[in-house]
Amino acid sequence: MIYIPLSCARPGMTLAMSISAPNGLYSFLEKGQVLTAPLLIKLLARNIDGIYIEAEGSEDIEPKSAIRPEVRRKLTFEFRSLYISYFDRPFISSTAVEATKDMAAAVVDSVLGRDEFLDDIVEIKSYDNYTYSHSLNVCILSIMLASELGITRNRLEDLALCALMHDIGKIDIPIEIINKNGPVTDPEFAIIKTHPEKGVEKLRKCYNISHEVLQGILGHHEKFDGSGYPYGNCGKQISLFARILAVADVYDALTSQRSYRQAWLPNEALEYISAEADTQFDYDIVSPFMHLVCAYPTGTMVVLSDGSPAIVIKNRPENVLRPKVRMLSDTPLGPKGTELDLFEDQRYFHLTIVSMYNKFQ
Repeated sequence: MIYIPLSCARPGMTLAMSISAPNGLYSFLEKGQVLTAPLLIKLLARNIDGIYIEAEGSEDIEPKSAIRPEVRRKLTFEFRSLYISYFDRPFISSTAVEATKDMAAAVVDSVLGRDEFLDDIVEIKSYDNYTYSHSLNVCILSIMLASELGITRNRLEDLALCALMHDIGKIDIPIEIINKNGPVTDPEFAIIKTHPEKGVEKLRKCYNISHEVLQGILGHHEKFDGSGYPYGNCGKQISLFARILAVADVYDALTSQRSYRQAWLPNEALEYISAEADTQFDYDIVSPFMHLVCAYPTGTMVVLSDGSPAIVIKNRPENVLRPKVRMLSDTPLGPKGTELDLFEDQRYFHLTIVSMYNKFQ
C-alpha cells in the first residue's frame, strides 16, 4: 500500500486501509473499496488529509501502528461514550473515573503487547472525530514514551488515565470557541487557557484519582522555559506526567487536520518538537520520543537529496530519519524498484530525504 494526499486521489483507486466513522464503532469506508467521485467529495468534507491506496509495486508494504486498527476503533468508541457521559455535570464521579481507569489499563495492555515501540503509520484522521481520537493518541504516545523512560506498570496506568482526561476541562469551554473555524482571538484564547484548571476542578471530588494524575492534567500546557500556562512553571517544577503529555499532545495536534489548517507531516512535527527542546519541551523527554515516531512512515513517498522519488518500505527505531526506500522511477541510483538502505548501506550515506513526494501517477 501507499499513502497519498487526498488531492492526489482519483476515482477508480482502491482503498488499502479502512477509514473509521466519527463514532469509531465502524468503518466509514472499508479496505478494498473502489473510490468514486461522490466518495472523494465525502472524504474532502470530513477534512481528511490523505489515504492509503493499493498501488503496483507496493503490495508487500504494510505500515505498523502502535496498536491494531480494530483495537483503536473499539477504544475510540468506548472513550467517546465515556466522554459524552462527562457532559452536563459539575463534577465527574468516582464511578466514571473507575470506568476510564479500566480503559486506561486496556490501552497500556495493547501498547505493551506490541513487539516493537514504533509508530510507523500515518493515521487517517478527521476533524469530526478529533476530540476522542486526540485523547486516545496522546494516551498511546505517552505510554510508549514513558515505557522508554522506565516508568513502572502501575504508573503507566496512571499516566494513561491522565492522558485520556487531559483535556476534560474543555467541556466547560463554550463550544463556539472550541469549534471555531479559524484562529481564536486573544480573549477567546484566555478562556481556552482555563481548561487545565477546569479539568482538575471537575475531578477534585474523586477519591480514586492520584495527585500525580491531577498534576499532569494541570500542567500539560506548561513550557520548560516558563512561558506556558496556567502558572508559568519551568523546568522540573513541571511534573513528569505533564512534561510527557506536553510532547505527545503537541505532536498529535500538529499532525491532525483542523478546519482552519492542513495537518502537518510527521517529519515537520518532529522537526518542530526537536527545535523546541529545552524551550517548550524537556530535552530528556524529546530525545527518546524521536526514536518512537517515524519522520517518514512506511508507505509514504519521499524525495531524496539527488532528486529521486522513492517510497519508504521499512523504518528502524535506531534512526527514524534514514529508512529503507524503494525507487519509484529509473535513476542513476538504479532502475525502478531498486531498494536503498539509507541507514546500513555505506554507499548511500551521502543521500538524505529532503521532502515528502506529493505527486502520484
